Amino acid sequence: MTVTQLQLQGEGLHARARLRRLPPPEGRAVTPVVHVEQAPRATPGPLTPAQLSGIARRVHDAAATSTSGWVQLDFEARPSQRDSYHALVRQIRQDLPPRLRLSVTLLAWQCRSTAWIAPLAADELVPMFFRLGAQREAWMAMARDGGARLQPRCRAAAGFAPDALAPGQPPSWQRQWPRRYWFNLRPGRATAWDPDLESSLWPSP
Repeated sequence: MTVTQLQLQGEGLHARARLRRLPPPEGRAVTPVVHVEQAPRATPGPLTPAQLSGIARRVHDAAATSTSGWVQLDFEARPSQRDSYHALVRQIRQDLPPRLRLSVTLLAWQCRSTAWIAPLAADELVPMFFRLGAQREAWMAMARDGGARLQPRCRAAAGFAPDALAPGQPPSWQRQWPRRYWFNLRPGRATAWDPDLESSLWPSP
């Protein structure tokens, strides 16, 4: 993947330098990702018109570099931003050409909420199964059963972090998910979707 880093600041938007190095594609298809962070210590309200247009423009620009047919918005929207987040995703989908598909990441709990999921105009919804807090075991149980207790649209893809999984954990349950994104959390490592990564993390006996 290639990644654009943005941060909400007040009523505006700030572009940030990427903190983690990405490897060269080396022949792999590239999915551009636009990552949007909340401002530190802020109590976020709805996205402003400037933020909506700025994020949508960045996703559109990033999509021009896609060689996979996909572009992804990685944004942990808060409940106070839900309606404006839906408007943002709708605008992005309208602006993208039909040949490009839009993927969005979501917090796992959002994927149990019809109010969050039903209005989303994205082509793919990706629940994130890491940094799950006190209810980690309950959420990981949902991941292991292929998302059967999540909204149906959240069952085609999932996001995992190798650093958040137990060493030696067999990959069989993860393969219930048709598409798997791997988010490497330590500095100097890449965010990537790579099915071959599983064989290097958990070699077959």
